[in-house]
Amino acid sequence: MRNKIIVVGLIAAVIYYRGARSHRPVKSKGKQPETLRAQAERLWKDPKTTKARKKLVKNLTAKAQDLASRRG
Repeated sequence: MRNKIIVVGLIAAVIYYRGARSHRPVKSKGKQPETLRAQAERLWKDPKTTKARKKLVKNLTAKAQDLASRRG
């Protein structure tokens, strides 16, 4: 019975350790892990997101003008 408790405790510790490390950026061979700031900058400068932001601004501006014209 004691051995089973130790085994279950070890399994729980390994699962906890793996789960705690799972949300960290992956470190490539010989490189530092990518920081959150670098990830955000890469996403912000991506051409697809730039296009999506411009499209969103255009749509929101059109809707705001439409609502303003309806009000008077």
